Amino acid sequence: MFGAKRQYQLLYFVFFASSNGFAVFRNAYFEELGLTGGQMGLLGAVLVVGGMIAQPLWGGLADRFAASKPILLLAAGVASVVVLAFPLAGRVPDPFLLLVLATALLSVVRSPITPIANAMILSKGLDYGQVRAFGSIAFGLGSLVIGWLLSRFATEIVFYVYAVGMVVLVGIVRGLPDTDTDLTPDLRREAVDLLTNRRFLLLLAVAMLLGGVSSAGSAYFSVYVRAIGAGDGLTGTAWMIKTVGEAVIFLSMAKIGLTNRTQLTLGATLYVGTYLVYAAVATEAAILAVQVVLGVGLALYYLAIVNFAHRFAPEGLTSTGQAVLSALGLGTGRALGQLGAGTVMDMVGVQSMYYILSAGAAAALLLSLAFHGPTLRRFDVLANAGQ
Repeated sequence: MFGAKRQYQLLYFVFFASSNGFAVFRNAYFEELGLTGGQMGLLGAVLVVGGMIAQPLWGGLADRFAASKPILLLAAGVASVVVLAFPLAGRVPDPFLLLVLATALLSVVRSPITPIANAMILSKGLDYGQVRAFGSIAFGLGSLVIGWLLSRFATEIVFYVYAVGMVVLVGIVRGLPDTDTDLTPDLRREAVDLLTNRRFLLLLAVAMLLGGVSSAGSAYFSVYVRAIGAGDGLTGTAWMIKTVGEAVIFLSMAKIGLTNRTQLTLGATLYVGTYLVYAAVATEAAILAVQVVLGVGLALYYLAIVNFAHRFAPEGLTSTGQAVLSALGLGTGRALGQLGAGTVMDMVGVQSMYYILSAGAAAALLLSLAFHGPTLRRFDVLANAGQ
């Protein structure tokens, strides 16, 4: 039997491998159905907003009743069914309405998987990077597999892959150890403390900006690749190279030893540079060349925000802290990024859209510098000393 660390690594591997096609090629599929950039942006926003509403509720239930495992089982099981509505959209007179309904439902049921899994990993004292690296590796390998499948099947194949992956995920979650019940008597007070913690609020602001930029850049990447005249194979190859950078950082950061504040600022900087290359150069060679840089930036960014959220959350609200980060920070940014990027794409084109995304990453970079202030720096030193 696998140990806890191996079980979580397998969970992340299957989740990211099966989610790859949905994340990368759903807008390409929507484009095939004749949707506009604005409609694609609206669907992207709906995908995030449902999660924003549901994630704090899922996280609160997980913390209050030690229900992390049952919630993951429910989320994966229902998501495996709901995602099958997407390929049906090409067979109905008004695909957009069906896509809105399916997207809204999927956003709610799948939303607790990542934040609750993150909280379970950190609460057990496991190294988040050592586990999350398997998600990056799976995402990269999945990109190559999805690229191969798309050269032989219709784009809707990505939704069937997602459904199968969620079924497999149910089996993995069933093998995870149960969590201990913690009926925290001061749950309301601790929630207020979390939402009034200025360090946590600053984290939410940075996560919102960079989360929106990252989500929009990823969601429209397959459309961008097609727009510059390249094939879907380039999309798969680019994602594979990107995940190499991610995996290296996730696996080695414990030895490198950068503080979370440095990770956050450096990650934002790398996003700025990569998206400028997308907008200004736009050649296949240049796109592939910056993928490792983008992967490193994403890994640094996620390591920083997930670990910061775990530090700032009260002991009884670890799942809630991750859920609020995903909902109010990442979720808000993703919703605004998806909606805004679709509108910008309609106005200036998908290539020039990346100039705007680069500016958004620059704003996140500037805001992250507040974590280098003397008060927050003292906190970071004390937190590191306590580990």
